[in-house]
Amino acid sequence: MSEFEPEDLLDDYDDGGESPSVRRLYWSAVRWLLVALGIQTFAGLAPGLIETIYSRNIYFYIPRLLAKLTRFVGLPLAEGLLGLIVAVFILWGVWSVLRHLQGKAPIVDSIKVLILYFIWTASIMFIVFKLMWGLNYQRMVLADTPWFDSRYAKTEELTDISNRIINGIRSNYGSLPGNNPFNDQLRSGEASNDQTDLALNRPDDIAQAIELSFRNNRLIENAAAGEVAPPKTIWSSNLSKLLGLRSFYLPFTGEVFYQADLSPIELPFAIARAKAYQRGYAREDEANFVAFLVCTSSASPVVRYSGYLYAAKVLEELKRSGIIGDYRSVIGEGPQQNLDRLRGDSAGIIGGMTRAAFDLLFNFHLQVNRVARGIRSGDGDVDLIIYYYLKNKSQSPFVGSSVEP
Repeated sequence: MSEFEPEDLLDDYDDGGESPSVRRLYWSAVRWLLVALGIQTFAGLAPGLIETIYSRNIYFYIPRLLAKLTRFVGLPLAEGLLGLIVAVFILWGVWSVLRHLQGKAPIVDSIKVLILYFIWTASIMFIVFKLMWGLNYQRMVLADTPWFDSRYAKTEELTDISNRIINGIRSNYGSLPGNNPFNDQLRSGEASNDQTDLALNRPDDIAQAIELSFRNNRLIENAAAGEVAPPKTIWSSNLSKLLGLRSFYLPFTGEVFYQADLSPIELPFAIARAKAYQRGYAREDEANFVAFLVCTSSASPVVRYSGYLYAAKVLEELKRSGIIGDYRSVIGEGPQQNLDRLRGDSAGIIGGMTRAAFDLLFNFHLQVNRVARGIRSGDGDVDLIIYYYLKNKSQSPFVGSSVEP
């Protein structure tokens, strides 16, 4: 089959027929889409195979090889890649409009070809996405591993869980250094520009503490080994803030990104969550749980505090169920203010609409990847924390390094 240029796609049709180049592009898009769906279907039918062959072996090398590339380049490749794709389609649209204004091609035909190119590009990217990370959606469910006891908890067990989380919040809040001005900023939930205390103020040091906790965590087994790419600041932080993205992982480059102006109480958990994705935990609830466990197992009180504050959603759920009373009056005024800040929404009308649209798109993405509950699956981390406690309650979970099942 001979090569063709984009201009060939918009040649006039003979006798009302369709251009051969357009037909080629159409069937190419359909073919790649069928391949993508085939990979998706096979992966969903064999989670054990995906876990053993892909998640534990093949995927182990992907982020570690990409880390060598990103360290060599130095610049954030992810944003450059996404920007290039967007720029190509924008330029294509401008070029199509100019051809239409020059009378060289009907605008309807240009739109058809643009849609075909979009389907073709999306199909190719979906296949690459599945092979480079997305197959982890179909790995075995974390709750079915020996680390968890998936059963209904007794009232006294749930009360004990709430007490452990409350104690974790209170003790780590009290462990924050009192001789550093950053401590006051942390207690109020605001960022600090003081860079004198490297252990608390610099995101790189927080990221190193989280990485060390990952490597000491036996729950994730061999996924903890090896060197992965360190987290980077998002260049387009304003856009990520508008979308409500505190951090994310891009499988195409193996990079983790976080917002530049996250407060100290948000930053550790945000980095840990994205690094859980980087380690191959694709499902929302599992990434949340791994981040919680890694944070609460850290040697840094700042990181531990961030993890326990996130676990307040367990307390909120137990409160709604009538298992516990008003936990906020117990954790203290400082943590109360921090929780209010974490749950506050200052996005405004435009930001709220943008986030709602992004949530719909992300929900569609999860359902395409066979996550039945979509974006609501993220709340499953409450059950995972409870199940993990039920299995390891005699070994004081949530404190120190991970325990063996």
